[in-house]
This record gives sequence, C-alpha cells and structure tokens, in this order.
Amino acid sequence: MPRHSFIQMTKLHNVMGRIDYITSTVKQENLYAIYATQPLRSFWKDLAKCNREEFAKSGTIGKYIEARELIIALPEGLYHYEHDYLIKHFATDFKKKYGVDCYAALHLSLIHISEPTRLRCI
Repeated sequence: MPRHSFIQMTKLHNVMGRIDYITSTVKQENLYAIYATQPLRSFWKDLAKCNREEFAKSGTIGKYIEARELIIALPEGLYHYEHDYLIKHFATDFKKKYGVDCYAALHLSLIHISEPTRLRCI
C-alpha cells in the first residue's frame, strides 16, 4: 500500500535550537543531508533577535514566533534521488518561490524546513 505524503507546519519560538536539533548527527540517527540557503549561523541568530525585538515593539500579547518549520513527508517516487541533490532542490525552490532563506534537513523520508517569519528584519 503506498504511503501518503503530508506537510505539517509548526511555529518556532527558538529557531537556533531547532536548527541545532534537526541538523545534529548525535540527536538524529537517520540524518541523510543538510542544506541551508543562508549557511551563516550569525544570520539566523540575528534574525531571531530581530523578530523578538519587533514582537516586543508591537505590544502584542502572546509568544513571539521566530520562524516556522515545515515537515514534509516525501512521496515514494522521490526516494531514488540522491539525498544532497534532493534537499538542495527543495531548499532552493522554496527560497525562489517564497523569497525567504531556509535551513533544511533530510531525515528518513521527511524534510524539515525552517524559515524566518519576517524578512524585513535583515
């Protein structure tokens, strides 16, 4: 029976912690590939700081969102592609389509994509 694909979106309150977790070979036993359209860690730290500051300035009640994570279950037809090619293709297409940088990790048959919520902070 074929497996169905899905996409799950999660709001991230600690984007650097999540990037560290999804890209850690110690914490992820089935980590196949990692790709970032913006590989500088300082970019992600600065973006998270900016989002926290913008949230505080807005006076909004609640918890700030530094980024969003998409978890994508790959259709079976994509399993045969080379891992590095697949993750780079997903990440660069994501950036091209939505205009935001992202950090992506391929685990088993799932792709995790973390992307910033605000690009104007950069």
